[in-house]
Amino acid sequence: MSTQPTAKTSTGMEISGQPGTHWHSGKLLATQGYVIGIEIGSSGVRQSVALADLNGAILHRVRRPQTHIPDTQTVLQLLDEMLTEVIPPDNGDGKRILRIGIAVGGLVDAKRGMIKRLHHAQGWQNFPLQDYFAEKLNVPCIVDNNANAAALAEVTYGVGKGQPVVLYVGLGQGIGGGLVANGHIYHGVTGTAGEIGHLLVKDTGPECSCGSVGHLEAVASANAMIRAVLRLARECPETETAIHRITEGQVENLTVEQIFRLAAEGNQPASYVVKEVCMYLGNTLANIVHLINPSMIILGGQVAQAGDYLLNPLRERVQELCLPEACQSLRIEQSTLGNEASLVGAVTLALQDI
Repeated sequence: MSTQPTAKTSTGMEISGQPGTHWHSGKLLATQGYVIGIEIGSSGVRQSVALADLNGAILHRVRRPQTHIPDTQTVLQLLDEMLTEVIPPDNGDGKRILRIGIAVGGLVDAKRGMIKRLHHAQGWQNFPLQDYFAEKLNVPCIVDNNANAAALAEVTYGVGKGQPVVLYVGLGQGIGGGLVANGHIYHGVTGTAGEIGHLLVKDTGPECSCGSVGHLEAVASANAMIRAVLRLARECPETETAIHRITEGQVENLTVEQIFRLAAEGNQPASYVVKEVCMYLGNTLANIVHLINPSMIILGGQVAQAGDYLLNPLRERVQELCLPEACQSLRIEQSTLGNEASLVGAVTLALQDI
């Protein structure tokens, strides 16, 4: 009796051969088919699903941002609906879904495909996400942290292409990091390598999403910057007026990009916050440069959209603090994949074993 060949993915899951595929060196060499990328944000507010070909080109994407933090079941139901939209009908051409890659904005056990925790949402502790989707779609599933996925995407398709050691720093609602060396994500022993948002930078700093105080995320994330400027604005009528002007009266919609713009105009509270961010983030990056000696640091997320207003002070700070030998070949660049980095990263995860 003949049997289909099997092999293991990087997550250790055994998978069976499908028509239009064959095995070589433990990897699935596909000749036709698709992969799916799924992005789940750190609060569950942002979900995206994409269908991609085997070259990584996204053929169809669906995004369903929420106005409030949804519960776990609501997120999973939304993802089910989105998957229905992107999965093509079976036309009998042998093209089928071969892999699912999922990028999650939280602590992830990549080996077991499990969400350990989301700092900005409840109900995800030790959630077996890999098993959920693998059983639902009968397709192997790879789960990783969104910064790890974004780092892999930038090295594969973005500004980090061809770089041997890359640190990706996601400066969004929180702060995450992903390290890719020689094309492979470095996870560390328990999967928490790259969690630079939880490095201590300020002993008496504000409370972090994890419950500790003085972490980088509590000082330099998008949420932290907005909170700091709004707090200072209460004591500065000129700044309150400027924020009303730049947000057209929608103060609750203040963005990091607008804060950098106010700082460039000479607004003192905005300038103070931007200067603090550049100092603490620059100090952190300089320490990391001495520790891992990367060839490139890539900045992504909302804060990085400030472009040279952020990049130039950081480059100067890192050059000032680092040994010349440590940063002589270092480049600090803005993500070229932008807001798509995590979703492209999810697709890239899915393509790793193909």
